[in-house]
Amino acid sequence: MEPDEVFLLEADGDRTIVRTRGRRSLSDLRSLGEVLACFPEGALVQVHRSYAVNPDRVSELRRRERSGRDWELKLEPPVNHVIPVGRTHITSLWAAYGEV
Repeated sequence: MEPDEVFLLEADGDRTIVRTRGRRSLSDLRSLGEVLACFPEGALVQVHRSYAVNPDRVSELRRRERSGRDWELKLEPPVNHVIPVGRTHITSLWAAYGEV
């Protein structure tokens, strides 16, 4: 699968759910880390212990309303998922956009 087709990798126990533009998600029997390692460096960025995203598919990066200090991101349509960004991963996400 081409990296630009992937919007989101989501850990689900010992397997990974791969979300693309299509209605149906794909299930991979490998862990998130194993699937992430199959893509070229920088194509997908781990933003939380349970999520990795394609930075080119992020439509918005914003502060979380409740805390005001934590971050979340929203993916482009048709996926439209809102994903929390872990504090230890925010630097990696900014680096993907050339902001460090």
